[in-house]
Amino acid sequence: MTRDIRNIAIAVASVLVVLIITVLLFIFGESDIALIFALVGVPIIIVVASAWYIKSVKQRRLEDPAARVKEREMRSVCGNLVHLRNRMHAIEDAHSIAIPESVSEIAVVESSLAEIGGRIDPDSQGVTCDQELIKSVTLFAIRNTAESLEQTETQLVERLYDAAIKHGEDVHAKLGTLSDAGYDIESHRSELASLAQPAKNLDEITYYLDRLKIITEDVLRGCVDDAKKLAEYHTGDTSAAQVEDALDKQDYSGAVSTLEQDIATLKTATEEEFQAYRSSLVSALDNAIDAVNTFNAADSTGTTGTTGAIDDKKFMEFKETVVALLSPEKLVQLNEIGDAFVKHCQDIVDRMHTELSDTETQIKEFMVPDYFWKESGLEEKEYALGKENIESAAASFASMIGELMPALHADRKAYKILNSYHQTVERQIKKGLVSNGSVPEAALKVAHPEDFLRLYDYYHPDASYSNRTLHLAEGAKTIENPLTIMVTGADLDADTDTDTEADTCENVIRDAKITIVRGSGIGVTLHQITGEDGSVTIENPGEGKYQLIVDADQYRRHEDTIVLPAERIDIKLERLGIKDYLCREKEQSIRDNLKRYSSDVLKELDRAGVVSSEFEMYINKEYRACVLYILAEEYPNLRFVSSGSEYLVYDEQKMMSRLIDSAKAINKDTYTISDLDIPLPDGEVLHLIEIAREAGTHIAVEQHDAA
Repeated sequence: MTRDIRNIAIAVASVLVVLIITVLLFIFGESDIALIFALVGVPIIIVVASAWYIKSVKQRRLEDPAARVKEREMRSVCGNLVHLRNRMHAIEDAHSIAIPESVSEIAVVESSLAEIGGRIDPDSQGVTCDQELIKSVTLFAIRNTAESLEQTETQLVERLYDAAIKHGEDVHAKLGTLSDAGYDIESHRSELASLAQPAKNLDEITYYLDRLKIITEDVLRGCVDDAKKLAEYHTGDTSAAQVEDALDKQDYSGAVSTLEQDIATLKTATEEEFQAYRSSLVSALDNAIDAVNTFNAADSTGTTGTTGAIDDKKFMEFKETVVALLSPEKLVQLNEIGDAFVKHCQDIVDRMHTELSDTETQIKEFMVPDYFWKESGLEEKEYALGKENIESAAASFASMIGELMPALHADRKAYKILNSYHQTVERQIKKGLVSNGSVPEAALKVAHPEDFLRLYDYYHPDASYSNRTLHLAEGAKTIENPLTIMVTGADLDADTDTDTEADTCENVIRDAKITIVRGSGIGVTLHQITGEDGSVTIENPGEGKYQLIVDADQYRRHEDTIVLPAERIDIKLERLGIKDYLCREKEQSIRDNLKRYSSDVLKELDRAGVVSSEFEMYINKEYRACVLYILAEEYPNLRFVSSGSEYLVYDEQKMMSRLIDSAKAINKDTYTISDLDIPLPDGEVLHLIEIAREAGTHIAVEQHDAA
C-alpha cells in the first residue's frame, strides 16, 4: 500500500510540473508553444505513470505474501531484543549491576536472528531484514527465536531480582555502619525499612533500585554535611571531596569508609570541647529550672489566685536530651539544643514583659488611685538575653524573671480586683447602700472586701469608708438615671398599628438577652434578661454612648447605638423569616460565589422560565433553596415561591407571556387552572392572571379555582 501511494504521488507531481512549465511558457513565451507542450507532455506523463503503476502491481502480485508476515514478525522480535538490551545496559550504568549470563544469552539470540535474516546495527540500533534469507526460513523458526528471547528476559528478571535484594541488604549494612560510627541517620533508616521488596517485574525492580540509590546518596551527603558542621568546632578538615568522588563512581563502600575515618578523627579532636559545653549546658538548664520553679511557687502561693505559671516541661525535655548525649560527635546537636534553650528563655521573658505591659495599659484605663496601684516602670525597659555564653544567658534569664515576677504578680492582682469591681461588685455595693445605707466588710462576700469598699469610696464622692464599713452620705442619691428597656415583637401578619397598649402587651418578648457595652472610658459590659412584661430596668448605667445588642429566640438580632441618659428605650424585634431559615450561615459564602452557582440556574430560567430546588446545580442540595432566594433578591423579574417541601423561582414576565399564549391557544370564555398548564402552585397562577389583567389581558377563571 505504501509503495502504491508513493507511485501515485510521483505521477501527480510530474503532471503538476508539466502544468507549471506550461503556464510559464504561456506567460513568458508564445501561447502556441505552451499549448503544444501541454497537449503532448501531459498524455505522455500519464501513459508513462500508468505503465509504471501496472508494472509495480504485477511485481507485487509475484511476491510471496508469507514473506511480508515473516518480515513483520522478524522486525518485532529484533525490536524487543534491542529494547531489552537497552534496559539492561541502563540498569548497569545507573546501579553498577551487571548480569553477564544474560548478556551472553542475548548475544546468542541476536546470532540466531542473524542466521534467519534479521540484523541489528550496533551503532544505530536499527533493524534490517535480508529478504532472500527470510523467504528460505519458516515462520516457526522466527517464532522459536522469539520464545528464546522471552525465556532470556524471564531469566534476566530472576537474576536482577536476586541482585536487587542483595543490593538492598548491602545498603542496610552500610547504614548500620554509619549509625554505629555516630552519624544521625535514623530518619533514613526508617525510610529504608518502609521500602517494600519488589515483585519479579522489570519495572518494579528498576523502581526499587532507583529508590535504594536515592536513599543511599541522601544518607551519604547528609553525613558529609554533619561532618562539616562538626569540623567547624575544630581546625581539622573533612574528606567531603573524596566522598563526592566516590558517589560519582557509585563506590558507596569507599564513601562509607571515608566517612568512618572522618568521624573518628573529629571525635578525638572535639572530645574536650564537647565535655566542657555539655557541662555548661547542664548547669544552665539547672539554673533555669530553679528560676522557673521559684516563679511558679510564688504564683501558686500568692494572693492573686491567677494561673500564670511557666511551663517548665520544655526545660526538662532539653535536660533529658543533653544527659543522653555522651559521644563527641553529638557536639553539633548539643549546640543546637543550646541555641533552642536560649530562644525558649527569651520567649518566656518576652511573654512576661508583654503581659506586664498589656496589663498595666488596661489598669491605667480604670483611672486607679495611687494608693491602690503604682506603675512598675518596667514597661519601657528592654530585656534581651546574650548568646555568647550559655551559663551567662541562664543567669540573665533568672535575673530577668526575678525582676518581672513581683511586678507581674502585683499587676495581675490589681487588674483582677478592678475588673471584678466594675463588672459586678460595684452593683452589689450599690444595692447594699440603697437597702441599708451602709455596707460593712463582712456583708461583702468577696475576697479583699476592704479594697473593693475603698475603691467605691474613691469613685463615688457620695460615700465614705471608715472603720471597715462603707457609709452613704446623708441626703445622697444613689440611683441616678434608671434606664428601662422594653422589648416587643413585630406582628408580621397584622395590618393595623401595633403601637397600641393592647398590642404591646400581647407582643412582649420574655427572656430576651440584652447586652450593653460601653466602648470608651471605663469599659463596662452589662448583661440583662427581660422579665414577664418584656422589660428590664438598669440602675444608673452612667452617661455616654453605648452599644445595645438584643437577642431572642425566633427573632432577628437587634444592634444599635444608644446615648444615655435616657428614661426608656423601646425595641421592636422582627421575626425570623424564610430567608433566615434557608440561608442561616450560608448567605455570605453563596453571595461570594453567586455567579458560579447561578450560571446553570439562569440558563434554565431563560429556557423554561421556572426552576425548582430539585434542579441539579453547581452546589450541595442543602444550599440550593438559598441560591434561589438570593437570585430572586438580585433580579427584579424573578419571584421566589415556597410550596411544601419544594422551593421555586420563576420569571414573572416569561411565565405571564406563557399564560397568555396558553389562554389564547385554548380560546375559552372561562378557564380552570389546570387548563392553562402552568407548572406553578395555584396561588402563583392566580398571581400571574392578576398581573396579566393589569397589563390589559383579561383571563376569566372558574369560580371555585378563583376561590
